[in-house]
Amino acid sequence: MEYLLILSLVLLTCTLGYAIRCKSFEERLRRERHHLQKKLVTAQQKNERLKQNLQKEQGIIQLIQKHMTESILILDDCDKITLANDSAMELFSIDRTLLETHSIFTLTDYKPFLDAVRMTKKEGSARQLISIGGEDYRAYIRRVDLTDRNGTIILLINVTDSVKAEKIRREFTANVSHELKTPLTVIKGFGEMFGSGLIRDTEDVQKYGAMIQRESERLLFLMNDIIRLSEIEEHIETHLTPVNLRKAAEEVTSLLSQRAQQNQVTLLSDCQEVCIMGNESYIQELLINLIDNAVKYNNPGGWVRIVIKSEGEQAVLCVKDNGIGIPKEAQSRIFERFYRVDRSRSRERGGTGLGLSIVKHITEYHRGTISLKSELGTGTEITVLLPLKQT
Repeated sequence: MEYLLILSLVLLTCTLGYAIRCKSFEERLRRERHHLQKKLVTAQQKNERLKQNLQKEQGIIQLIQKHMTESILILDDCDKITLANDSAMELFSIDRTLLETHSIFTLTDYKPFLDAVRMTKKEGSARQLISIGGEDYRAYIRRVDLTDRNGTIILLINVTDSVKAEKIRREFTANVSHELKTPLTVIKGFGEMFGSGLIRDTEDVQKYGAMIQRESERLLFLMNDIIRLSEIEEHIETHLTPVNLRKAAEEVTSLLSQRAQQNQVTLLSDCQEVCIMGNESYIQELLINLIDNAVKYNNPGGWVRIVIKSEGEQAVLCVKDNGIGIPKEAQSRIFERFYRVDRSRSRERGGTGLGLSIVKHITEYHRGTISLKSELGTGTEITVLLPLKQT
């Protein structure tokens, strides 16, 4: 009996101990499960944040690709397009439905571009100026390692304006050098003759001294026009004020009246009261160049008519003459810097070749337009349209 009692106590003790251990284990298991659940929730939250950030970054990249003006293409090892932004698709006129089945060599036929892509396969990279659709592009092409194979990244940047500006700069430098050379050569030559004592006769001194003075003035006019053109292009003077075109025309007409009389040219005026917002000194310079040209390239007994009026929301400024006129083949270039229809005649009459170019830049500065009508031997009419209000 005592033996059974002891055995029962032992069993009870073991049962209680086991129950306590099970409860402890269960509590520990519960705590670990709770901890794991917290870590799982944290991991899910972190994963969700990463997913959101990734979507945000992808959205930003897609937005950049969609709106960037540069063209981007990524080709796989078979030269099929794996990525192309809208600018590239528009540039090459590619149908997106054909990307998976056609290589770049069948999607476009721009040979210089395709030649540059082929060259990259051999040399690894290429940087080349190419022409596509009449525009100039700088192509940056490089072979790269993609995820599981080689590929090609292509970046095309439109540099038409830069190429054009560089061409203008080279032509401008060449023209300036040419225009400076003649007067400087004359001044240097006669200066050496004066310095060596070869010119002593009073009449020769006056004759050659006058030539030096004339060439010096020509050189000064040229430098002033170059500086002025540079100022207008860089918009150094940006202050806009109300400008009375009629008053400006009257002041310029008065200023050039003596030259007109010397050339036996009559100045006529038909000007209404028209005001614009503009740069007064620029407007006066525009009028001086137009009227002076009309007087300069006229015939004795000729006339120059200045007309100012308003039409709708535009001011009309017109200078018309019955002078020598401009040949049709030269009319498209007449506003270019240093362009002269007849260089020898222009030199005789003192032109620098920059007057009409200055007029064009002043017109563009005021957001206006300029047009020309001319017939050889009959005369020339230049019309400038300027907005009455600056936007």
